Amino acid sequence: MDQNSLRKLVEGQLLRLEGNAFQDCMDRLGLELHPGDYQPVRAAGPKGDTKNDGYCPKARVFFAAHATRGERIDKTKAKIRGDLEGCLQEHRDVKVWRFLTNDTLAGEVDQFIDSELRPRYRGVTIEVWGIKTLAHEISKLERVQVDRVIDVVTVDEPGLEVIILSHIKTGRELWPILSGSLGWLEHDEPEDCTAEEQDLIDGAIQSFRDWSDIAGDIEFSRSSVRDAQRDITAILEQLAEKGLVLYSATKDNYPLTGGPSPFLGTVAIFRIVRVGSATPPSG
Repeated sequence: MDQNSLRKLVEGQLLRLEGNAFQDCMDRLGLELHPGDYQPVRAAGPKGDTKNDGYCPKARVFFAAHATRGERIDKTKAKIRGDLEGCLQEHRDVKVWRFLTNDTLAGEVDQFIDSELRPRYRGVTIEVWGIKTLAHEISKLERVQVDRVIDVVTVDEPGLEVIILSHIKTGRELWPILSGSLGWLEHDEPEDCTAEEQDLIDGAIQSFRDWSDIAGDIEFSRSSVRDAQRDITAILEQLAEKGLVLYSATKDNYPLTGGPSPFLGTVAIFRIVRVGSATPPSG
């Protein structure tokens, strides 16, 4: 995948994020950009997050992450002013204050930052990373780092098709994939699995396939679907205990039969990844 395509992919993923999901993504970015220094922060107790969503104690860089997509201009300006001034009141020696958003800020907001905030706080470098800057910075990373930041696995398929595999955490997230597929591709898994891990992965994949096979028969029963989703969640939790996570997606128009006029259908893709793996699974 070329850099331009990768940036567009990253932008698309960032646009989908809201609230805590965007903050979590920005934490992952901070950990990649500032290894050994960046520390995520979450609100706790009466003082909240002390106007600090994450920071680098050594470099003295402080982050404010806020999904502003569709937000009114006056609310965005108030949020930026409040977070900046609150951060400066709560923390010493702030060298860089960086506002992160998954939108392109309106010209009025950008002018407000440049004309009012920067002159007032000349001792602090005030930066705004909108969606274009974020996508540019993320796509400069190694491919495996990009996948970690946006929490997907990207796969280059023949014909330059890019398939995005989503990190699946619950049975409810996996169910639409299982129930909407007519088959599945051979799964990928880490090469360094122990015999115990291999048995666990094989059992998990077989369970996913079994549920996929009968999904159409139980879709009419909400209680049966919930039971299936709970069973899948339990399997995912067993994988997580071994440091293994599932990424999955569907591929449309896949030839399910041979011959000159094959029957085309949707298939599921399962990919097991070890948490913290230095290399992505092969495509």
